[in-house]
Amino acid sequence: MKHSKKVVVVGSAGRLGVSLVEALRRDHTVIPLTRGDLDLASPESIEKALGPLDYDSLVIAGALTGVDYCESNELEAFAVNATGPGRISEVSAGKGAHVSYLSTDFVYDGTKRSAYTESDPANPISVYGASKLLGEANVLGSSPKNLVIRVSWLFGRGKSAFPEWIIQKCMAESDVTLPMDKWACPTSCDDLVGALLQLAGGASGEEAAGVCNFCNPEPCSWRDWGQFCIDTAKRAGLPIRCESIRGIPMAEVAAFVAKRPSNSALCIQRFMKLTGKEPPSWQEAVGKHLHQSDLFKGYTSTRTTNV
Repeated sequence: MKHSKKVVVVGSAGRLGVSLVEALRRDHTVIPLTRGDLDLASPESIEKALGPLDYDSLVIAGALTGVDYCESNELEAFAVNATGPGRISEVSAGKGAHVSYLSTDFVYDGTKRSAYTESDPANPISVYGASKLLGEANVLGSSPKNLVIRVSWLFGRGKSAFPEWIIQKCMAESDVTLPMDKWACPTSCDDLVGALLQLAGGASGEEAAGVCNFCNPEPCSWRDWGQFCIDTAKRAGLPIRCESIRGIPMAEVAAFVAKRPSNSALCIQRFMKLTGKEPPSWQEAVGKHLHQSDLFKGYTSTRTTNV
């Protein structure tokens, strides 16, 4: 988005939405829409919110992302993740506005042994993945100029995500387990915002179109991601009780309702070709995030006060 534009951000109160609005406001006029302003599950709400607006671009950052919740609430999942984005894209097409839709690695079935490219067949094995795949089709069906960005394991500022959760769990418990046979790529929210800005404009000022993967390379197991987080916390002086996370098969996680793809690592060669940029490794991104997080700052502040 090189040239100044009017940009609508749907889901502006979420983790990605907050960071995106903050970044866009440096160069663009932003119209932030929270769930109270636009309910993705309600066509009437969508018409009421977008109908009067004049805008150049729109980003759908909101979604129903609880994988297990979606599995048990299929109608709601498809309404929020597929039907709503489709209607938003139809309204936006009528205004000549570009739409960017955030999607997921869960559109893949996990059977591939290497990282997935955008041209690999999508074959979701969960309601969540199926709803997002239909959302992709609806968005691209409204205009071939629209953009779908598939991401995985998103973390960042705002409410606690996986890195904070696993550190707090390992501070409280001595025996912690994570799946060792689930592979993907963590994605920094800050890096994703930068990627969105590059894809939605770049040097040419023209938006990218079609499907594009984005994440912080390279792939890792769920267990290894967690281990890196607690190793980082331990080096920073946080009181870690569980120093080594035990790897277990995904099949042993009783809490899972929905199936997860065992491998959903994303290949980001198209993103790098489009932008000429390579995102930092997930280790660098996670380390930066943790050292700037409220969890680390809060503990450091408490420890300093008590000295």
